[in-house]
Amino acid sequence: MKLSPDEKLEIGKVLEGLEHYRPKRKGWSWRRKRHEHRIGPFLYKNTSENLKRSLPLSAAHAFGDIDPQCDLTITTEIASGRFEDDLRRMRMAAWHGADHIMVIRTTGQSHIDGLIEGTIEGVGGVPITRKQIRATRKALDAIEDEVGRPINFHSYVSGLAGPEIAVLFAEEGVNGAHQDPQYNVLYRDINLHRSFVDAAEAKRILADGNILQLDGAHNANATAKQAWKVTPELFVQHAINTAYSRRAGMPADRIALSTVPPTAPPAPKIRLDLPYAVALRELFAGYRFRAQQNTRYMEADTLEASVTHVLDTLLSRLTATDIQSTITPDEGRNIPWHYHNVAGVNTARQTLMGLDGVTEQIVLKKDGGVHAQVRELKERAVLFLEEILAGGGYYDAVAAGQFVDSGYFPERNGDGIHRDPAGGDGAGSVVPREADYGAPVCSHFGTNVYASGDDKPCDAIGGCSLCDASKIRYIDELDPEDNVNQRLRQPLADRAAGVLRPEVEKHADGVVCATLFVPASPKVAEAAALEMARHMGLREPVVLSRRIMHPAEGSVFEIKGALDAAVRIEDLQLDDRPEPLPEAEIEAWVRPRQLHVVAATVGEDEHSVGLREILDIKHGGIEKYGFHCHYLGTSVALQRLLEAARDTAASAVLISTIITHERVHERMMRELHELAKRHRLREKLLLIAGGTQVTDQMARACGLDAGFGRGTRGRDVASLLVQMLKARGS
Repeated sequence: MKLSPDEKLEIGKVLEGLEHYRPKRKGWSWRRKRHEHRIGPFLYKNTSENLKRSLPLSAAHAFGDIDPQCDLTITTEIASGRFEDDLRRMRMAAWHGADHIMVIRTTGQSHIDGLIEGTIEGVGGVPITRKQIRATRKALDAIEDEVGRPINFHSYVSGLAGPEIAVLFAEEGVNGAHQDPQYNVLYRDINLHRSFVDAAEAKRILADGNILQLDGAHNANATAKQAWKVTPELFVQHAINTAYSRRAGMPADRIALSTVPPTAPPAPKIRLDLPYAVALRELFAGYRFRAQQNTRYMEADTLEASVTHVLDTLLSRLTATDIQSTITPDEGRNIPWHYHNVAGVNTARQTLMGLDGVTEQIVLKKDGGVHAQVRELKERAVLFLEEILAGGGYYDAVAAGQFVDSGYFPERNGDGIHRDPAGGDGAGSVVPREADYGAPVCSHFGTNVYASGDDKPCDAIGGCSLCDASKIRYIDELDPEDNVNQRLRQPLADRAAGVLRPEVEKHADGVVCATLFVPASPKVAEAAALEMARHMGLREPVVLSRRIMHPAEGSVFEIKGALDAAVRIEDLQLDDRPEPLPEAEIEAWVRPRQLHVVAATVGEDEHSVGLREILDIKHGGIEKYGFHCHYLGTSVALQRLLEAARDTAASAVLISTIITHERVHERMMRELHELAKRHRLREKLLLIAGGTQVTDQMARACGLDAGFGRGTRGRDVASLLVQMLKARGS
């Protein structure tokens, strides 16, 4: 399946022949790093290979539209609840630099008590089907060809079906997975023994499949009452998980520690979080690190989350990180995944590129300060681990509630998570295997009767599903009503009819977001904002975020609602003006030609700001490309404009006309055209008008060569001037 940048991702093509599709590659892929990499005018120190296709940051226009890619893998988390919508989001995120796509289902992640495809052994696991996984991997295979970089697909091996999920992932080319038995115990109340037995099997399968494993120790500081006090415990959890993973057969370079800074402003974040980050990386040198924001501090305010995100990314660059995760407040409020996911990715890459080479300029102090705190954290962690061993081991520590206790060890506050080692989900379900047990797959932790000599264990059964894809049983949709074909019926019908609807989460869901400032007390302002949203035509409006500007002066609200509006593409008036030329190309053509332009606001119009922004170099006007601009001022007579054009041998006359009563703006344009004809200058001059109510169609109807309206930039005008002058042979 091939994708074209100017065509939408066709879900039907993804689903076509899906029962026979096999992933192009398996296992995790890292970016190809470049230490010294010249891109445009700059030499970079911390980059990877450029993308074949991408969308640069907004500010890139000032630097030749360069799009350097940082050396860290960048994560985005997708959770629309419908895999067909997830695929489109993944494509958007990939064009902005994401190459680690994590899927979290909104139905509860790992909290469903039945494996969707059915199994006699496992009850639990993430609510995903083989069809969803295969469709995602097929789409990502095509997307990574489009952007020119491998994209890692990631999900969760948790719950009581961990081993079965791990086999499914290895079969279908999933590249990364969360697997942490302690997460199951502490946060899911799965039986201790069952969780660790399942984890050994799952970890072995992940290791043999070259799948990167992330742990979940960070959940402690996302759960504890005072997260900055549980940091010694985090080291202990990481130690237990990494040691267990190594014993299960997983190599160190396929183990990633999920690290989350414990605080956010207004706490003194860097002073508290930096020592923790340094200590973690020193204790676990040789492993990979995945840095993530702490979701507990994410309210609905996207700006606040973004600022913390920048500080977290600074910590990543000052220490050592392999994967930079990006999380937005959407995770907790079920709103726009399209643009907020991309905004999160862009926040990370903007920060990382801005910090390129910073570690060659800034070095952490070797004595006092940070390193004194680092040593203290390590000591507390070692003492914590010694206490666990002295007290009877991990099971007894969990039973005693020693984990996620908000005391700063060795202090204890008695508010930790207590689990009964003999209780929890799946209690009593672990039974000894018979001596002649034959594992159904060759990747297996423990004794397998089929293993003999150097042969693969599954050779005795003619190969397993991990070695012979023809043995994988593909199951399509089971629900005749809630399935991808039913969900796509209306969107596809709309597309065939040329109908567009707004969306933020699911395809053409009609949801929109509006921002309102209401000058009243908070309660009054909120009620008023919702009522205003209803007047705007939004059904069932909901306040997503609120920020008080002043208790009496007002508050700003972000509101979500449904908009019953569909437009037909055939009814739209499209701007057919070509895209502006690259800035370097404009300047290269203009500078050697010494081109002059005369400009003024005409008639009795005193508005000057817009025209000056089109002209002046300070505002990115056409002066920057080498045009010699002769600005005559405001309320200038047309006759004077043409005289100045003759005196300067100008190539173009630019007029601005804002006043529109009695169609003055149209009269000015027509008169300029007629006057230029009478002076026999019309063939020599390009005549261009601009103004808030001017359109290109209107200007041409009045006899001018072009017109520009709201939002016009100097580059737009300069590009058109170059194209028209080239066409005239000037």
